[in-house]
Amino acid sequence: MSTFEQGGEWNSDTLVGRERELAQFVKCRESSEASLQLISVYGTAGIGKSSLLDEFQRMASSHGDLCLMMDSEGFVKTPEAFCLRILGAIDPRRHDDRTEASLLEPCIAALGELSKEKRICLFIDAYERMESMDQWLRDYFLKRLGGRILVVLAGRYALSEAWLLSSYWRRYVTRMPLSDLDLSAVTSFAESMHVRDPQAIQQIWRYSRGHPLTMSLMALLLSQENSGSFDEAEPGGYETLAYIVNEWLREVPGGHLRPLIEAACVLRRFNQESLSIVLNREMSAAEFYQLIRFSFIRKVDQGWAVHSLMRELVSREMLSRTPMHYEQLRAGALRHHYRRWLDARNKGDAGEHREAIELMNYIGDALIRAFMNWFELSPPHFETAQAEHKDELKRYVETRFAEAKDSLIDMYDPYSNQRFSFPLTAKESRYTVKHIDFDALFGLGYDVVRLMRGSTGGIIGFAVIIPINRDTLPYLEQAPRSKPYFGSLSPEMRNRLEAAPHTRAGWFIETIDTSDLSDVSQQTAMGHLLHDLIFTGELLIESPAPTVYFVETHKSLGFSIADNANHYGYDEEREAVTFVMDRQGGNAISYIHHMLRMTGQAHLIEPDGDPESAAQASPAAATIEASVTTMPSATAEAASKPLTYAERIMNRPELTPREKEVALLLEEGCTNVEIAKSLYLSEVTVKKHLKSMMEKFSTSNRTQLLKRLLE
Repeated sequence: MSTFEQGGEWNSDTLVGRERELAQFVKCRESSEASLQLISVYGTAGIGKSSLLDEFQRMASSHGDLCLMMDSEGFVKTPEAFCLRILGAIDPRRHDDRTEASLLEPCIAALGELSKEKRICLFIDAYERMESMDQWLRDYFLKRLGGRILVVLAGRYALSEAWLLSSYWRRYVTRMPLSDLDLSAVTSFAESMHVRDPQAIQQIWRYSRGHPLTMSLMALLLSQENSGSFDEAEPGGYETLAYIVNEWLREVPGGHLRPLIEAACVLRRFNQESLSIVLNREMSAAEFYQLIRFSFIRKVDQGWAVHSLMRELVSREMLSRTPMHYEQLRAGALRHHYRRWLDARNKGDAGEHREAIELMNYIGDALIRAFMNWFELSPPHFETAQAEHKDELKRYVETRFAEAKDSLIDMYDPYSNQRFSFPLTAKESRYTVKHIDFDALFGLGYDVVRLMRGSTGGIIGFAVIIPINRDTLPYLEQAPRSKPYFGSLSPEMRNRLEAAPHTRAGWFIETIDTSDLSDVSQQTAMGHLLHDLIFTGELLIESPAPTVYFVETHKSLGFSIADNANHYGYDEEREAVTFVMDRQGGNAISYIHHMLRMTGQAHLIEPDGDPESAAQASPAAATIEASVTTMPSATAEAASKPLTYAERIMNRPELTPREKEVALLLEEGCTNVEIAKSLYLSEVTVKKHLKSMMEKFSTSNRTQLLKRLLE
C-alpha cells in the first residue's frame, strides 16, 4: 500500500504486495483495445483501495492514457451531476450552457470521440456511496461505452449480484478483492519507510496483521526521529488504532447495530445462532444479514468473522467503557463454546479439536490467550516422517545450527491488555535441535518423527513424539532429554509405563522445533500439535528447552513440574525441568475444568465450582461424566469378547508391531481417520500399513483382510 509523504502526494515506491493486482490491471488495460473492460476493486476500510487506484492511474498515464478520477464525494448522486463531472474532468475550461437534463448524450459522445484518439481509464472511488446510481451505471451509462475504455470501480463491497447475473457484464468484469498483506510485503514496505530493525518490522507485522492503513501509520511512527517502539498500550498508540476502527464504523448507520457488532467481536467466529446465545435474545434474520454486509466482516469456515484488528480494538474499548457488559458477553461466549465442544466430543464429531481450540481462547490465562490470539485455522502442519527423510532432517538440523540467530517471540492479549515479549538468543534457539539422534529414533519401529514443510517444500520444523511402552522405555532411559525422568522411576510408575508394545501408557514429547520461533504460522502449528496431545487426556511428559517462553507456556497450559527430574542436558549453565500432565482416570473434561479453576472461571460452568456439579450445568456434560464414571467396568466387559481376536492378531508372525496396532483397531471397527488419531499417525501412513497387510494375506479390501486376521 502507499502512504502520504509530507507534501501530501502518494509515494508509489511503497506500494508492495499487490503484484498480482497490477498484473491484472495491465491485462485488462490491453484487453480494452477490443472492448470495454471493468475492474471491481473491493475490500474493507484501510486495505489500500485508493492507493492502488493511484498506482493504476500512474501506470496508465505513463502510457499516454487519459485518466479520469471520480471520487464519489462532493456531488449530488444524479446522472446529470455525474455527467457534468466527467465533462469537467475532460475539459476543466469548458463552461457548458446546456441544462443538466441535456448533458447525458454529449457526455457519452465526448468519451466516444476521445477513445478514438487514446485509451481512457475511468476510475470511480468509494463506489459504496454510489448505491443510488448503481442500476443506472450498470444498465445504461456504462453499457453505452465502447472499446478502448477501462472502468475501475473501487469500494468496500463486491459488486451486487445484479452485475454477476447479467450475461453482458459477466464477459467484461474482473473481480479484484484486496486482502491483508503477508510478512514479506510488510517487510518490504517497512524498509521503504527506512524501518530496518528486525524487531521493529516484527512489531509492525504482529500489530497490523498486514492491514495496510494500520501498517502505514505504525511504520510512520517508527520511522520518525527519536521514536521508540510502537506501544498500543500508550494513549497515542491507542488513538492511532482507534482511528482505524472509526474508519470501519463510518459504514454503520446509527447506533442500533453497535450491540450486534460488539457481540460479534467477542466471538472469534459467529453465526446467527451463536450471536443469539451471547446476546441472550433471539436475533432476527434481518438483523443478521444487515450485520454481515459490512466490509469488516468476512465469511470464513464455520461462520463469519470480524476483522481481527477491529475485534481487538472494539473489545478493548468495551472492557474500558462497559466492563460488566463485556464480561457478560464473554461469559456467554465461553458457555457457548463449552457446550459445542461437549456436544462434538459426545458425538465423536470431527470438529471436536477445532471446538477445543476455540474454547481455549476463553479458558486460558493471559499468556495462553495471547498465544491463542495468533492461532490460524490453516497453519502448516506436521506430517509423519519416513525413514527416507532421515538425511533431509539431518541437513535441516545442521542448517539450524549454522544459521541460528537472535529472535523475539512477541504476543499480545487484548482481553487483559498484556503484552508478552520473550527474547531468544541464537544459542537458545538451538536448544530444540540439540541431542536428536535420528538413527535411533527411526530404529524404534514407531512413527515418532514428524516434519513440517514450508510453501517451497523445504523442511521448516519437526517434532519427536514417542509412545511410552515396554519397547521404547530403554531408549527413554538413555536419551538426554528423557533420562532424568525415566531413569529414576519408582517401581510402581515403571510398572505403569511398561505397556504392551502395541499400546502406550502415554507420550514423551522429545522436541517440537521450527526454523523461526518468532513466525506466527509456525508457532500456530506447534500450538495445534501440542493441544491435540493435551486433549487426548493421556499422560504427557516433556522436558522443553530451558527458556522463559517454553517454561511459562507449559505452566499456563496446566503442566506440573516433576520431582527429581531437573538436568543440565541442554546447557551446562541452564537447568531444565521436566513437565508432566498426568490425568490418569480423567479425560479432556477434567482438563477443561482444571483450566477453568486455574483461571478463576469455574463458576461460569460449574455452579458449585467442582467438576461433579458440571452434570447439573449441562445435559451433555451429564452424559459424558456418566460415561467416564462407568468406563472401566464397561470397557472390561466390552473387551472380554474381542480378547480372543486380539490374541490371534498379536500372534501373527507376519505382522510388524505397528501393523498389529492398526489391525487391533481395525478389528474394533475404527475408520482410517480414527486409527490415525488413536495411533498418532497420518491417514496416509495408516493406508500404507493396510496395503502392506492386504498384500501379505492376498486380500483386496478391509473386510477380507479382517476375516483372514481373525481366522
